Amino acid sequence: MWLDAWGYSEASGSLHVRAESVPGHHPYRTEIRSLLDPKGSIRAKAVFDVEGVPTVCFLESDGNALDDQGLLRSVRERAWNQNLVSMVMVVDATHALAAPTSLPEASFEQIEFKQAKPFGAFSRADVQSGEVFGRHADWFAPENRVDRKLLSNLGIIVEALIKEGLSKSSSQLLMAQVMFVAYLEHRGIVGDVYRKQRKVGSLFELAAQANRAGVIALMASLKKDFNGDLLEPDGGRQVWRDFSDVAFGHLNEFLDHVDMADGQRSFWRYDFRFIPVELISGIYESFLAEDKRDVGAYYTPRHLATLTVDQAFAGSEDILAERVLDGACGSGILLTTAYRRMLAYGEAKAGKQWTFTERIQLLEQNIFGSDINESACRVTAFSLYLCVLENLQPADLLKLTEQGKAHLPTLNERNIIRGAKGDFFSGENPLVKRGNFTLLISNPPWLEPKGKELLSSDRWAADQGFKIPRRQVCLAYMLRAIDAVDPVRGRFCFILPVSSFGAQTSQPFVQLWLDRCELDTAVNFGDLRKLLFENAKQPTLVVVARPRRPREEIPSPETFEYWTPKADVSLAFGRLTLHGTDRHTVQTSVLAYDNSVLTTLYWGTPQDQATIAGLEMLGQIGDLVDEPGWQMTKGFHLKDSAVSEPVSVESIASAPYLDANEFALHGPLLDEGVLVRFPAKVTHVAKLSEKIIGAFQGPRIVFKDGMTSERRICAGFSTKKFSFNSSTTAIVAPKKEADLLRFLSVYLHSDLVRYLLLLTAYQISFERERVSLLNVKRLPFVHPRDHSNPQRAAAIVGEVAAFVKALESSPIIGREEVFDGWRKQAEKLISEYFGLTTSQVARIQEMVQLVVPGLQPSTYTKLLTPLQMRASDHDLQLYVKALLSELGQWRDAMGGSGGFDASLTIGSAQAHGALAILRLDAIAEKSSKAAMRPEVADQAVATLVKTLQHKGVLPVKVRDNVYLAADIVVRHGDSLYLVKPMARRLWLQAEAFRDAERVVRFVQEQAAQ
Repeated sequence: MWLDAWGYSEASGSLHVRAESVPGHHPYRTEIRSLLDPKGSIRAKAVFDVEGVPTVCFLESDGNALDDQGLLRSVRERAWNQNLVSMVMVVDATHALAAPTSLPEASFEQIEFKQAKPFGAFSRADVQSGEVFGRHADWFAPENRVDRKLLSNLGIIVEALIKEGLSKSSSQLLMAQVMFVAYLEHRGIVGDVYRKQRKVGSLFELAAQANRAGVIALMASLKKDFNGDLLEPDGGRQVWRDFSDVAFGHLNEFLDHVDMADGQRSFWRYDFRFIPVELISGIYESFLAEDKRDVGAYYTPRHLATLTVDQAFAGSEDILAERVLDGACGSGILLTTAYRRMLAYGEAKAGKQWTFTERIQLLEQNIFGSDINESACRVTAFSLYLCVLENLQPADLLKLTEQGKAHLPTLNERNIIRGAKGDFFSGENPLVKRGNFTLLISNPPWLEPKGKELLSSDRWAADQGFKIPRRQVCLAYMLRAIDAVDPVRGRFCFILPVSSFGAQTSQPFVQLWLDRCELDTAVNFGDLRKLLFENAKQPTLVVVARPRRPREEIPSPETFEYWTPKADVSLAFGRLTLHGTDRHTVQTSVLAYDNSVLTTLYWGTPQDQATIAGLEMLGQIGDLVDEPGWQMTKGFHLKDSAVSEPVSVESIASAPYLDANEFALHGPLLDEGVLVRFPAKVTHVAKLSEKIIGAFQGPRIVFKDGMTSERRICAGFSTKKFSFNSSTTAIVAPKKEADLLRFLSVYLHSDLVRYLLLLTAYQISFERERVSLLNVKRLPFVHPRDHSNPQRAAAIVGEVAAFVKALESSPIIGREEVFDGWRKQAEKLISEYFGLTTSQVARIQEMVQLVVPGLQPSTYTKLLTPLQMRASDHDLQLYVKALLSELGQWRDAMGGSGGFDASLTIGSAQAHGALAILRLDAIAEKSSKAAMRPEVADQAVATLVKTLQHKGVLPVKVRDNVYLAADIVVRHGDSLYLVKPMARRLWLQAEAFRDAERVVRFVQEQAAQ
């Protein structure tokens, strides 16, 4: 009843009501079955997933839902430990209660049945669109998730144990050991039978008694039964012998669910019956070994591991036949995710739970890993053991092994290779030697060593004759991986830094690698840099590929899928979302020739590519250097290892100095008020050539590496004499060209430059707000005399320069406001100078006003960017106008005739997850209709969607989640329809261009049929 009223029943592929019906290929099959188990601890009546991630859990009340708050609390606690479901709903015949899983103190929200509507609060549309996050952002705060709480408490107790005399390493390993044993006890794997036969006690009781001998006996027994793969602190048993009473007190607080930060008993208890294995191994990797960044290792978040395994298995005919290798397995989150996926699929296929022996057989034959970190490999092995034992009955290890007359296999030196032999680049690595793996899934080290010490990757690359850009280990790893997989059946799935493919210095490597590998898919998480890997300086790229046949060149028609997901509210629900609108098909040969295509197409479109190409044909700012008296020069270097005799600063010390850290502007002018005396402590610099000294005087533009918060270049014109160091660059021109410099300074502040840098400068798009000398040199520019209309170009330069001169002579206070007031005219003149069309200007404004302000949000609270907001009527009208114009151009280019009529029906502002439906009809004559006004009609939208569903014209993925598949064109009768959410990002003019192409392709395909 409620599911129908809220619209959940319409998405049958995402709504799960019976455990036995969960598909075998579902990434969270085991977890959903656990939630739905009628004999389990949660006993959900239904589970709704979004993009595969369980998001809402529905419970049925025996009586009045309003009286079942205790039930709601207990279920929320268990679901919180599972770390998947975001909301729990308890319903009865007339009322429902809604509450989050991750905020214990949150007040419940009550809903009456009459309020339950397809576009109402807590409806499918509300959840799939993420609008519920906008109303209840505190419900989904990531710091309240179980992994964050557990990690926080682990960090605090480690610091407490250090104060009790333990080393940091011993404290970390000890707590990892404790966490795994708690898992075994909560799951019943170490149960009464085990304790009785092994004559050991419970960790929880032993810790409460400060029973050192008892803890030592328990750990020794477990280490033996788990083939030595239970972690132990440095010093082994002696650490427990020396464990102080105060240390035991801290340990008991941790085990007793006390929040270590404030000493208060935690509302939710850690319950390792529900906390997944991958989460524990991932948490271990995150908090253990502070030096992990020295070897380029980063914890792989669970949702990224899940997506990576999804991508890896997507091309598999039978995932149970895959031989999986991770040559840099760390603590094994990718291997455990892959193994659990294979196990769930196998059990679904068999229609029954696999036996202990069958699970072991799958593990021994199909899962392999290696790493130089021995402790991490032990965690991998232990995590895989836990996967084998998960949900088996009887749970007790000894009862299970006696019953099946089987034991946990020894993985060390067989499936898991650790230490020196586990080095992926070692000639002694037995797994690489096999060369017969069908699937390599890995998050290799993201490391660019700075010192002179050679790594094994350096030596291997040198032996193979490869020159690896920046000595980046993961690039060498990608080449080495070719040796590890079957040359015909093998595939790779890598988690990489975007720089591996996107940085300009990576271009030679990209071409080299593409000559050897066929790229299937690249998923660029550039916009999620500050949210996905908390401490990584670079964003993430997931790459799926396969070895290319020997001596096979890249065929010109070969393409790959390039996905460009953006930060959106789905992250708050613990999932990574791939929208259909974020997909490009790119020719492989284009990437091999010029990897900047990855930067341009991240936020841009083929139309943007055409705009940029046209502007670049005019010339570049760097061309001005060829003009007499022009130069682009960085300031002096304080030190240079190549310079043996520094020079005195006597010739420049009397002039003012510009400190890049104090750089300030008045519009296009340098704020000369920031100039200071030359630093007294600087007596010598590396060198002072005539070129450098020449940059310290005369008319020039100076700019620093950093950018403003609005992603504008920090560039200012000045004629005053002053010096600066290499953090600042000067564009210098003869005095007679001062006006052109003034114009150039305004150009550098323009929206056009912001647009160009976002779509062409790799670092600005993906790493940090930094502009390089090369970025500026490559910006399009044409000297007025070389302009297609020299007279008009000179007039524009003169008008802009006159304004800047007037600004120079105006009072310092208020200059910024004066420039802001004139900026609109400046933008108009610059657009004319560069010959931009009306549609190009509109596209540039769209980028700088809507895209730039929301780039790379740093916190979850900033996910609601301008792009996520509801599209306005003005946005919709611009979109339709652009769509019809683009369709008209396609018609003319293909020799067609007639016109198009468009009508738009949209959901109201009160609707949650509102949709809009665009209808296109062909008409005999070219349309001359005035601006279209959308019709607001919630019922009409709902009725039309249902009509399209019942007629069977909506693809399954649209029926289940139109919020992820807004790139679909459908036909009903003689009309074409586009069904799109009202999110602003889907109604940009760039989307109109792409939708026009989709319409054309759709019509062509229909005609061919």
